[in-house]
Amino acid sequence: MELSVSAQSWVNLFFLWLGFGAVVGITAQVCLPSGEPKGFFGILVVGVTASCFGPLAVSLFLKPGTFNPISPVGFVVSVLVALTFLLLYRFARTFLKKH
Repeated sequence: MELSVSAQSWVNLFFLWLGFGAVVGITAQVCLPSGEPKGFFGILVVGVTASCFGPLAVSLFLKPGTFNPISPVGFVVSVLVALTFLLLYRFARTFLKKH
């Protein structure tokens, strides 16, 4: 199956972000071994979400075009956001169990 150059570019970009998000989610899960969310899909969702929101927040404070989200700085920011998501998830789950 042949894809156009534009479609191939989008597919490559999709898999790049998917892989980056998976590495971010796995790293956050290793740093905070809570066991939640369960499974690879949960880790992937946390990682991809964090890898979108973290660099987006950083890029709001910088000049446009000066920050690459898929970079070492973007990775660190994404992992910190993923850790925040995991801590919020743990807190919400604990809070809801008590009430």
